[in-house]
Amino acid sequence: MNIFPFNLEPSLCFYVVVYVLTLVLHAIFMTYVLAGSIYLAWASMFPGKTAIVRARSPLAEVLRDWMPFALSAAITAGVAPLLFVQIIYRQEFYTSNLLLGWRWMMVVPVLIVGFYLLYVVKSKLISQWSLAARGAVTVGVAGCFLFVAFCWTANHLLGIDAARWPDVYATGAVVSSVVSLASRLMMWVSGAFPVMCMLALWQLVYYRRRATDVASVDRQHSGPQFVSEIRVLARMGLGGLALSLMFATGYAFTLDAQIRGEFISDGIVWAPFLVVGGVFQATGWFRLLKSEGDSFAIRVLISVGCLSMLVAVGFLREMLRISKVDLTVVNASVKAAAGVGGFELFVGFTILNIGLMAYCIRLVNRRTTGE
Repeated sequence: MNIFPFNLEPSLCFYVVVYVLTLVLHAIFMTYVLAGSIYLAWASMFPGKTAIVRARSPLAEVLRDWMPFALSAAITAGVAPLLFVQIIYRQEFYTSNLLLGWRWMMVVPVLIVGFYLLYVVKSKLISQWSLAARGAVTVGVAGCFLFVAFCWTANHLLGIDAARWPDVYATGAVVSSVVSLASRLMMWVSGAFPVMCMLALWQLVYYRRRATDVASVDRQHSGPQFVSEIRVLARMGLGGLALSLMFATGYAFTLDAQIRGEFISDGIVWAPFLVVGGVFQATGWFRLLKSEGDSFAIRVLISVGCLSMLVAVGFLREMLRISKVDLTVVNASVKAAAGVGGFELFVGFTILNIGLMAYCIRLVNRRTTGE
């Protein structure tokens, strides 16, 4: 196994680096939707006994208001890594798709259902429904995104286990190890919470300072209620961080002993990013638990920690994948793709899309603030 991104052909190294960086951008929005939908389902099913029920708390209001946009952003940001993964892991990716069969075919319809249900959750009409009905809708939303997460996890595990392809084709059993699939899936699900909490923290502080009526968020953003919401985020952030590390350790032990040894020894180059990111996040969340508010420095500390860990995990993930492919075939495929050109067009449209997204956010802010 090579120490990624070193010892790779320049063209392959370039494609994998761009793939990981675009995947991290997609993961930021994706984790917001995944963890946010799970939190909303829990808040709807267990509203609590406080003055403001969890389903109507500032955090829940912010998540409901922004999750449709976040899902759109996740899908848009997912186009680039989806294109790169087909170039780098052509055989592995397409074979896994075919072996998953109807499950893979259901990903797009399930995403569409989840997208429209997010607007149902966001509507004022749902507040008039019974607790059971609201809970069913929010659980359905979370179920949609958990199903998509399962499909991508199964796809990845199939892609790095080519020896099983004939048996999977013959038997249709796409899951060889429930422990491996569950540990990897739960690693990503639990790891989604610190990222979602980091983004929601910035949003809550932003709305509090704007002192405007955005979905009744700011009227509840003052005093003890705001401090309470910040502590909820801190607890979820710490819990998600701890669980993700635990499940990651469990997943590592499901790997082949030789691969695990090479993975650990070669992956040491990314250990500082994981350690620093984890320490930054844990320190920031602990300080929020003990404080009566927040500070800009704490938010930056948590954000740097989240991004550091996402980038490190992204490169470690590709180290394992690269070790499972035929580099001779992949290098030939990548060189052919690099010779086609069009990178300048890709960069141009990336910048254009970022600008359009920023403009749309600005329009929404102007509409809600009456500017």
